[in-house]
Amino acid sequence: MSRYIVCHDVESTGLDKTKDRIIQYAALKYDIIENKVVDKLNLYIRPDTDYVITLQAYFKHRITPEFLKDKPTFKEVAKTIYDFIGDCDILSYNGCSFDNPFVVNELARCGYSLSFLNRKCYDAFLIEKRRNGNRLEETYERRIGKTMEEAGLTAHDAFSDVTGTLEVFLNQNKESPVEPENILCEDNIIQYKEFEGKMCKCIVLGKYKDIALEYVAKYDQQYLQWCLSDKCSFSESAKNIIREYIK
Repeated sequence: MSRYIVCHDVESTGLDKTKDRIIQYAALKYDIIENKVVDKLNLYIRPDTDYVITLQAYFKHRITPEFLKDKPTFKEVAKTIYDFIGDCDILSYNGCSFDNPFVVNELARCGYSLSFLNRKCYDAFLIEKRRNGNRLEETYERRIGKTMEEAGLTAHDAFSDVTGTLEVFLNQNKESPVEPENILCEDNIIQYKEFEGKMCKCIVLGKYKDIALEYVAKYDQQYLQWCLSDKCSFSESAKNIIREYIK
């Protein structure tokens, strides 16, 4: 283990780790012996090619091309980032599948070879998921205080699962009153989600995941047309909702 852990995070133009670009890189260097942060880095970065910030990315980080126009390119800050990481161990939140590949690819474009395979990489997202879990067996034990097996149930047996699910639900409702889901369409791919401080109809998967349909309609009518085509497997009730936003 290295004496230092670099905790880093990136904001990007989109979700494609091979094509999209980093527009912010932030990191803290933590000394595990001294038990304190000893260095920090926070860089906004302007892609050195023509680029578009996707709606999904913009509504996450609110960074605009206008804001980035006078910022350095990644090539100009690559050595700073490469040296900051050095041979330190790495910490991120879901970075093993997102942030780390972005950093590797951006550095490679600038001639720097960096690997996360030869160091310890910690991921707080995966740690939390493993410790608390979201499978029925895990939720049951956390809320009921014993395993399904200890309660005489067998995980993934349908009758045991419904018995366990009912017990979990009653426990949840006892903790605080539970509201039913607001189902808008048969496949539930359009849901009311909080967006910009209000509840809006959003598609909950794909390139515009959790973005209000009204914004998708404003900026990408072509995508909505695709949603209505035979190539898209959305339910007819979902397509009827989307038709409301077609100009």
